[in-house]
Amino acid sequence: MRSFFTMLCLLFLTTLSAQRLEHRQGELIVRFTEGADAGAKDWMAARQEIDSWQPLGNAFNAYLVRFDHSLHRESVLRQKYWLDEDIEMVQYNHHVSMRERPDDTFYNDHWHHLNVGQQGGVAGADHNIESAWDVTTGGVTANGDTIVVAILDDGADLDHDDLRANLWKNLGEIPNNGIDDDGNGYVDDFYGYDTSSNDGDPDAGPVNNHGTSVMGIVGAVGNNNLGSVGINWKVKLMSVRNGFLTSESEVLEAYSYALEARQRYNESDGVSGAYVVATNASWGRDFGNVEDSPIWCGLYDELGEAGIINAGATINRNTNVDEEGDLPTNCPSEFLVGVTNMNINDEKVTAAGFGSVSIDLGAYGEGVFATANGSAYHAFGGTSAATPMVAGAMALLYAAPCATFAELLIADPSAAALYIREIVLSTTAPNTDLAGITVTGGKLDVGAAMAELMSRCNDCLTPTSFTASPTPEDASSITVNWRAIASLNDLTLRYRAIGTTDWISVSNPTAPYLIENLPACSGYEVQLEGMCTDQSVETGIISTATDGCCEIPEDFSVAAFPNQLFLVSWTELLAADFYRIRYRQQGDDAWQTRTAMNTPIGIGGLEPCTVYEFEFQADCDTFATDFGSRMTVISTGCGACNEEDYCIPDDFDSSEEHIAEVSFGGLFRKPSAASPEGYISYGELTEEAFVQGGVYRLRMTPDVGGQIEEEGWKVYIDWNQDGVFASSEAVAELDNPDGEPAVADITVPNDAALGLTRMRVMMQFQGVRGNACGSSALGEVEDYCINIGEAQGCPPPASVNATFVDDIDETLLSWSASAAAGGDYRLRYRLRGSSDAWVEMDVSVPEAIIRPLNLCASYELEIASICNGEPGDYKLFLFNDDCTDTPDRRLETAEWSVFPNPAYTTTRARWSGDLRAESLRLFDATGQMLRELPAGANYTDVDVADLDPGVYLLELRLADGRAGLRKVVVR
Repeated sequence: MRSFFTMLCLLFLTTLSAQRLEHRQGELIVRFTEGADAGAKDWMAARQEIDSWQPLGNAFNAYLVRFDHSLHRESVLRQKYWLDEDIEMVQYNHHVSMRERPDDTFYNDHWHHLNVGQQGGVAGADHNIESAWDVTTGGVTANGDTIVVAILDDGADLDHDDLRANLWKNLGEIPNNGIDDDGNGYVDDFYGYDTSSNDGDPDAGPVNNHGTSVMGIVGAVGNNNLGSVGINWKVKLMSVRNGFLTSESEVLEAYSYALEARQRYNESDGVSGAYVVATNASWGRDFGNVEDSPIWCGLYDELGEAGIINAGATINRNTNVDEEGDLPTNCPSEFLVGVTNMNINDEKVTAAGFGSVSIDLGAYGEGVFATANGSAYHAFGGTSAATPMVAGAMALLYAAPCATFAELLIADPSAAALYIREIVLSTTAPNTDLAGITVTGGKLDVGAAMAELMSRCNDCLTPTSFTASPTPEDASSITVNWRAIASLNDLTLRYRAIGTTDWISVSNPTAPYLIENLPACSGYEVQLEGMCTDQSVETGIISTATDGCCEIPEDFSVAAFPNQLFLVSWTELLAADFYRIRYRQQGDDAWQTRTAMNTPIGIGGLEPCTVYEFEFQADCDTFATDFGSRMTVISTGCGACNEEDYCIPDDFDSSEEHIAEVSFGGLFRKPSAASPEGYISYGELTEEAFVQGGVYRLRMTPDVGGQIEEEGWKVYIDWNQDGVFASSEAVAELDNPDGEPAVADITVPNDAALGLTRMRVMMQFQGVRGNACGSSALGEVEDYCINIGEAQGCPPPASVNATFVDDIDETLLSWSASAAAGGDYRLRYRLRGSSDAWVEMDVSVPEAIIRPLNLCASYELEIASICNGEPGDYKLFLFNDDCTDTPDRRLETAEWSVFPNPAYTTTRARWSGDLRAESLRLFDATGQMLRELPAGANYTDVDVADLDPGVYLLELRLADGRAGLRKVVVR
């Protein structure tokens, strides 16, 4: 039994549990294509469904649009806007949350700067920063630019004694006069900006204490005989305030403010704006997917182009974010550094994310000494503390007195940001806890990074941002572009036709350079060479070609959208006059063809949930390509289960109790263990339909670890398949005291939408609170895809199980639900082979108890479904004295697998070693057997290379008579 204290905590958490969707309803973020942004307001005003809109900063063409979600479905509008030629991207406005702060012991000195074993830590478990401070303590670049770090957080204590001298001030703005003095689009933004209140006051206020701590880690004033010291003794800290407990649109506005400041600085040669070199985000979206947030992830490349490198905190859970998802650390931009958390013992903190693709390195952030509101100090921890260590270190490197790096800062700010990233990641100190679970396998080493940067100060840097590409709208030239440091001289550009050996050289060209008078559709290699005093450097060789080729575009693509619509897109060719797309259902001989002048085009009027083949042709002035680049795409309409964006319950804890088994109607039975995050989706476990009007018994078994617990259950089925579990779609809500299975009979509504929909099973200690999107609970949630079909006549059940209970002399019969409407059955039995009258009984559930008769003797049993008051066809089941000839003859899909599926040349059928398999048989879609194969010990390979593309059936038959059937798609 849990303690009384735990129960009180649960009751408290219950009041906080409410429906939490993944995004704000009634809001979309749209980004206009380049050139279309000038008419953005007219575009939005012309759409009657849009109630209001607001720009998300001024740096890029994105707007937040609002509408009444009770009148307009978000998914429909998202699809509609995505197809508009003026829209580049459209996405939901997702919720974002602050990273959690663990409650750890207070540390009263800076062990993360220099750890000699104080406070019980491991000597050397620090960032090795003192040697870096011997070179610089931060503040300005070698070019004299004042370094600024943008802290995107919940504000900061602007009066803190240890921060005040390092606060960034917008000197072009007169504070508190209600005027946008510097004309940057923000009023009174003297210390930064508050994107949530849309005003120029980024002060933390009395309750927000997160940003103040983050800011102090980056740059609490050093050498002032007071309190704390940051990674930088001198640096300018820009406060961009937002609680980040709201939505993704606020994230975009915050980043945009920092980006605009740097862009203004670049464009004005330092007269206005701010020299922002780094941003820090100690917050994010737990389990967020990159595919859902393309605008957010795309921002990092735009920040990088302006010269800004970005540090992002990972989740405060022991989660592999490569597999589970996380934002921003999963964003693929090179200009983002993902950070996890380490402690004083030189270990990765257990409650910190990891990932060998997304998390670059670790930094110390568990119980570090940091500034707090009211000119105070406290222990601060989590990935929220580790991440500003990295942001601060990158800013410190910008202050290195290195002439070569200073030249790079002027010549190519974007390349300089990547240069800093490369140095930080290449000099991490190896750590066994991080090996294999981070990109570098190491922890931040500021001293090593500074030493590496300084060791390169006499290097001659290769030209950066080097590109060579076809000149737009010109088939006879190639445009070459690059940037180079000032000390790089004697530059030579050379090029040659691919396949030749002789180079054509151009001395001291000016970027961008146009290589002209070339033949159309011809390939070339291009390279740059240069000298710095006595050092020579050269770029890699770029292969490119002039335009004018008549070919199928490499990016030809087909995407399936709702309502059986395909969107076909490609990059238009200079040589092409028009294009043809042909398509057909897979297996058909006849093609249908569409002709288009430009991209994209929509193709509709197709069959739902059907495999289609597409091919492409480009038609030029004197030549047309053959049809090719075949793509196979399945149309939508297979059902909502995998096509709608269902909310995902957050923070269920299944460590003490979890769902052990779910059985539904005898059509599937799924045993399971505890899922790591308290939620799992199992998809489709059976292709058999749950028919309209049918009644199915749902049996749910808990695992409470041997304790006597009272678990509550709530089950939802999305009958109308709109992607939302409405309160009216809660089909069961019950308890199962003493850990016994919970049982409910579920009736499929007669008007339930046909196709694959989703069922959600929720188990929670002492009853499920909230709704289908609830969070913070002890228990588990499982999702299943179930196929809703039409009733087909009045068929009988397919199988029956009989169990004789000897001590009470009764037989329990149970059977799988039939594919008939209604849940009533008639069963009758008599001695096998006799002409005795049948003993009949009607039941309204798929089970019956017969006493005091042992059907395990020798009896015959018939069962029929009752439809409209009359029984349909009976099915006969025979019982011998051992009851062994009447189990379900069907092999469950969960007991064997076929992979890969779809298959191209071969596929493998695999089953567990305790099953005795006899044979595999392959049939075509008409039921004709194509081949029979002997079964191996636990797998058999099936050759499909000679088969035409299409759908086939594979049957596995066991020695005990059971058989299973699976679809196999051959491509």
